[in-house]
Amino acid sequence: MKPFNYLSNAVRAPEIVAILVRWGFEDLLLQLDTPQFLLRNLVRAKVTHLTAYERVRNACEELGPIFVKFGQILSTRPDKLPEPLVMELKKLRSKVEPQSFERIKPVLLKELECEVEEAFAEFDPVPVAAGSLGQVYRAKLISTGEWVAVKVQRADIQKTISADLEIIGWFARQLHARVEELRPYNLPMLVREAEHRLQEELNFRNEADNAEIFRALNTEQERVFAPKVYGALTTRRLLVTEWVPGHAPDEISLPQEAASELARLGGQSVFHQIVGTGFFHSDPHSGNMLITADKRICFLDWGQAGQITLEMRYHLADLFAAITDRNAEKVIRVAERMAVNNRRIDRRRVEKEVTLLLNKHRDFGPSGTKMGTVGLEMLYIFGINGIEVSADYALLSKAILCVEETARTLDPHFDIQSVARPYLEKLNKERWSAGSIARQTVYPMLSMLRRMQQIPENMQRILQRIEEEDIQINFHHTGTENLESTFNASMNRLTVGIIIGSLLIGSSLIITTGVTPLLWGFPAIGILGFLVSGLLGLYIVVSTLRKHR
Repeated sequence: MKPFNYLSNAVRAPEIVAILVRWGFEDLLLQLDTPQFLLRNLVRAKVTHLTAYERVRNACEELGPIFVKFGQILSTRPDKLPEPLVMELKKLRSKVEPQSFERIKPVLLKELECEVEEAFAEFDPVPVAAGSLGQVYRAKLISTGEWVAVKVQRADIQKTISADLEIIGWFARQLHARVEELRPYNLPMLVREAEHRLQEELNFRNEADNAEIFRALNTEQERVFAPKVYGALTTRRLLVTEWVPGHAPDEISLPQEAASELARLGGQSVFHQIVGTGFFHSDPHSGNMLITADKRICFLDWGQAGQITLEMRYHLADLFAAITDRNAEKVIRVAERMAVNNRRIDRRRVEKEVTLLLNKHRDFGPSGTKMGTVGLEMLYIFGINGIEVSADYALLSKAILCVEETARTLDPHFDIQSVARPYLEKLNKERWSAGSIARQTVYPMLSMLRRMQQIPENMQRILQRIEEEDIQINFHHTGTENLESTFNASMNRLTVGIIIGSLLIGSSLIITTGVTPLLWGFPAIGILGFLVSGLLGLYIVVSTLRKHR
């Protein structure tokens, strides 16, 4: 990321500073190297009735679509950010003014590589939806007569993103360096990760691939589906899918029975994605789902998708069971298996924090805490205590929370546990089935036995080559050039040591006899023996030190 340049951002920088001041972040800006001319004549808004996290969300919405998209991406990292901030960022929705068709049309023509009339029999220039990265239009294919949704990337979006990311990166580095209480969050790293995710979403082929993967793995096409992708017309900046008429879950009025059934169907689909296939829509909020006239659910916008391995699904099942049982010690054991690092942790501290969380959220039923919320808070506890887990766990926690919220707009009595339990029980049953155990134990053992069976054959082949004098074994010793001298020196030291020991024993015996002549009241021969042994000991010490110098 390039260093921040006020001159190249002479227009955008003052706008951003003014908005931040308006939402009460003047004190924070004063801690940074923000030029005083940018802060001149700015009046701080009275927003004391809002929390700091609410002010962050409001500032992002006013700062524009790139900041909104950036905040949405950051909301998928509950392991790195406080849960209240994650919950606020999750509320961000792109409310952007659509670009005129005159501005969008050059992008459309470049990606189509032909005139609009050559590809579409009809094309409505008024967008049906406008997001931070693209706009969606309704059109009819000239080849088949099918109605399609045409998503076109906004004009000059890459340039806008580059400018805003430059400013975001500068703020992140400044905050990391100057505000100590924010340093544990490692904002520069989070910005780099979010930038990578944003660049992935800018490639509409990724969204098309994700939708097609879901369609291939989905076994409930009759009830739940994703729009069909027209791959021949799809490019990095253009996505063409089938047109799906319908209404968002929070915009439709249904009889209670039908609403409850759809809520359960949506929850079942998400858990089938997570637990059954490991590939899931990571943001199934109401704006990304449609309910059709025949009561089917369509998942839209596959720009964000998560993927977890079979082992990760086992960990999820164990964690779910530990949380449900309110077993803090088991939660920690599962977390350590989930971790991608090997850092030592303060188990007592983690257990206290997990226990407090489980005691705070005792009711996971329809009227209690959302399971997704508990998951997000749990991941944050893991993160601040050095238990680093895969980002896909954060995505699935967000997915569970989103489907809980969406389902409860249809059915206030929706119970996520009753929906999840059958899928987790089925996973555990498969996990401990004879076939699974065989795959994990018997098959590796059989593979090892096959290798052992090959040992005699391999040995016979080696012996045959030796008999035919077709093989040579060369030994090369290193570090043995001075072996003889080293051995002699060691033997000399051993001999001197024996002599010293003998002198000490003999002198000690003589000292006690009182034999003449005497020196200082003791036998002179005994004193002489001690003196000689001392000199010999000193010689050994000096020679050893010289050897290792």
